[in-house]
Amino acid sequence: MDFIDRLQEVASKIDVPVIIQAIDQEESIRLAPLPGGRTAKSYMNGDKVKELPFEFRFKTKSFSGDRIIYQLSEILENVTSIPSENGSYQFMALTIANEPFLLGQDDQKFFYYRLVVQAKLYIKKRKQESE
Repeated sequence: MDFIDRLQEVASKIDVPVIIQAIDQEESIRLAPLPGGRTAKSYMNGDKVKELPFEFRFKTKSFSGDRIIYQLSEILENVTSIPSENGSYQFMALTIANEPFLLGQDDQKFFYYRLVVQAKLYIKKRKQESE
């Protein structure tokens, strides 16, 4: 499923690099799936509606970090479509699960901000090779 890659593309509309699963040495935003996803609905044909949480963690030394993470929140909140490039899902919705907030500061003076979103996706059952 290519959803995390498509979500990264949407989030990259801000001027900070968005990196999947890793955080850079300098200012960057880490995008990663979180535990706690669930199947909201299952159909007889094997298709499912999934609700999947994703975290954006922003690392910065800038005192304006809160503005940047809120800007990202606004971009994501207004998304109406995130199409799959390989047909692995159909986008249904993206909601802010936890509003952006400051996690704290490390010993290297980096501030960390966190934003959690939840994606609602319709996922078709994959056909088996024997079918």
